[in-house]
Amino acid sequence: MVLADRPSESGILSALGITLIYAVVSGGWIAFSDRLLAALVADRALYTQLQTGKGWAFVAASSVLMYLLISRREAELAEQNSQLERALQQISILHRILRHNLRNSCNVVTGYVDLLKEGNDVEVDTATEVIESHVEELVRLSEKSHLLRNIVLDGPGSVRTVDLTSLLEERIAAFQAEHPDVAVETEVPKEQFVSAHSRLADGIDELFENAVKHNDANPPRLWVSIRSEVDDTVDLDVADNGPGVPEIEREVVEKGEEKPLFHSQGLGLWIARASVVESGGEIRFVDNDPRGSIARITLPKAGSV
Repeated sequence: MVLADRPSESGILSALGITLIYAVVSGGWIAFSDRLLAALVADRALYTQLQTGKGWAFVAASSVLMYLLISRREAELAEQNSQLERALQQISILHRILRHNLRNSCNVVTGYVDLLKEGNDVEVDTATEVIESHVEELVRLSEKSHLLRNIVLDGPGSVRTVDLTSLLEERIAAFQAEHPDVAVETEVPKEQFVSAHSRLADGIDELFENAVKHNDANPPRLWVSIRSEVDDTVDLDVADNGPGVPEIEREVVEKGEEKPLFHSQGLGLWIARASVVESGGEIRFVDNDPRGSIARITLPKAGSV
């Protein structure tokens, strides 16, 4: 996978920075222009008129400079505010899902522990297996919550130029090593460079896992393709032949918001969404024909942002 740094966009001009830039530019202008004017103009009256004109030119130029500096600062602050809103949104999502899953798993574990303590008619091996599975699920949930938090907090500073073809080949190889029974077909160019978050690979892994987790087809299949029909974006499709992503789940992830009675059950699709959104792209779900769903990711081409 080809990976290259993109110039950092995280530095915000402070009030002191703007003041220093203005002081240096204005001081340099006054010193240089006064000396130049004195050397070129000997007539005192003409010199006075030019000094007046130079003063007005300085006012106009400094006004433009201040406008540009303040506009840049406002744009950078707006981007940071947007990132903060996304972070707060993900925290809310994490809180809901963690609370829901923790409560359910803890209830199951507590129930089996009580049965074992009371000597009820329950096999120890069965109880142990159930308890272990729920503990393992909580560990996975903890790891995914940490990953989701990092994706959002890393923000635009973690966006790189990535060869999407190479990245897909790497992730498909890892996926098939774990799921040899899943047939994967690809249609990708020799190379395709995009701007992407450094955690996009984790988002792709989650889409692969989601496509086969509840897949009841025999055999389960995946189709992965890349296409670019416009100059500045690239579409990545991950299609499956399973039962499809429920409409409620699609809407929650596509809109990026949850309501108390209208929410996603896991973190996988949220990780995929966060890695795409922080890349400057978008994700949506459409029906596959004749069965299944397609996760369609749109990413900016390298150099287009």
